Amino acid sequence: MKYRAHRIEQDPLNYFLQHDNGGPFLQVADVMLRKNKDPKEVFAHLIRMATDSEWSHSAILYLISDPHQGFNNTFLVEAKTKGIQLASWRNEVIPFDQFTVGIKRPCLDWYMENPYEQSRHSPHDPEDTHGIGYLRHVRGVAIDQINGLYDHKTVYELAALYAERVAKRHLSAVPAIATAAASIANIFKSWDEKDVSAEQVLRFICSGLVQYSFFEALRRRIMNDLAIPEHREAGLSNLSNLHRVIYREDLEGIISRYIEQLQKQVIDIHDPVPDDVLDLLKTATPADFNNSPYLEWRYVVLKGSVWRIERATVDHTPTDKDEAEVLKMVTSEHHP
Repeated sequence: MKYRAHRIEQDPLNYFLQHDNGGPFLQVADVMLRKNKDPKEVFAHLIRMATDSEWSHSAILYLISDPHQGFNNTFLVEAKTKGIQLASWRNEVIPFDQFTVGIKRPCLDWYMENPYEQSRHSPHDPEDTHGIGYLRHVRGVAIDQINGLYDHKTVYELAALYAERVAKRHLSAVPAIATAAASIANIFKSWDEKDVSAEQVLRFICSGLVQYSFFEALRRRIMNDLAIPEHREAGLSNLSNLHRVIYREDLEGIISRYIEQLQKQVIDIHDPVPDDVLDLLKTATPADFNNSPYLEWRYVVLKGSVWRIERATVDHTPTDKDEAEVLKMVTSEHHP
């Protein structure tokens, strides 16, 4: 997809926090991507190297500012080295010379609301949009993981699994590379399994938390809808579209196989999510979110300026070097 970028504001803090300028411009469950240029952030650089990406971090918009209800800031749910936590918008964009931030929004034109969801829409709700019930459920799943631990070994597992993905895709002539990468991933995974606590707390890197939250929220809503006759049509429709909240490539067809098994009732949606599905979810990367056609670019904050991202015709060319720099940030990465 071709994009164009418009510089619209020099103050990323006030622009996104004020409602009297036509906002809110952010939406619950928007996906934030961030590039961290601080050389001291070892994990940020490790993730960027492992994924060959500009982006090293991701988070979910949890709460947008609403001064009428006493919320004068915007908050995100994110996984960091000290655990899963809430973070303010200010801390994600400042200092401007260190952070570049991108905002992508899930495309929900496929999502079917059940009759209850349809009845809950209100013109007086500043957050109201199609699928808002689902989007709020996504942030709820994310916040449920607030006591989860940031799994340092998962970062290395991610790197090994990513290497395996790249090897299978681009280096089919050298299958030994993929085999070696898979072996490394299995070693790290076995270490993780030995360290799992009695509570079986799911642990994530940042993008794994984001991907899991979108998947699990939809799975739970499908589960609930299938149990109510009046909601069953919505549940079946959303089940057939479950792949649309998978924001990473699935070359082995793991999700399509999972959906087919649920539709044929080979497995029950109430059963625990299979391990191969969980592995797929938790090894999502910020680069995957950058590349996903199921997430649409909305904004980039670069060097303290807000840029609005819009779809463009195929013949669009940047008007200047600043727009070119922004558009480079929203270009699909690590493709052949």
